[in-house]
Amino acid sequence: MELTMAVNTHALFYTAKAFVPAMMESNHGHIVTIASMAGKVGVSGLVDYCASKHAAIGFHESLTAELDARGKTGVKTTVVCPYFINTGMFDGVETKSPTLLPILEPGYVVDCIMEAVLTNKELISMPRFNYFVMFAMG
Repeated sequence: MELTMAVNTHALFYTAKAFVPAMMESNHGHIVTIASMAGKVGVSGLVDYCASKHAAIGFHESLTAELDARGKTGVKTTVVCPYFINTGMFDGVETKSPTLLPILEPGYVVDCIMEAVLTNKELISMPRFNYFVMFAMG
């Protein structure tokens, strides 16, 4: 549990403290927060992981609000909420609906993130079916 929180949550604060002040000073930059659909939807057996990714989403929303409140319109933010990615972390995980919710390949996720940064998208989720899930949840 401690390692999960350290990697998925605490690291966000340390990274932000290292880079955000210079971005704010120059009013330029882009912060990408890697969260997960597990931060939006709880998953049985992954309580610590889901909680850490929920915290990542809260961190992102609060940091974005802070930048807006300070008028730092040149510092952009993107939060990434993917489904399972084929990185080895979730070896053996199977999806009930591989057509709607496939296990994602890392290269595809990277391409989506790069496109989001280049087009200043605030939120991306993949596969696209996740947008329906988020909309349905409110």
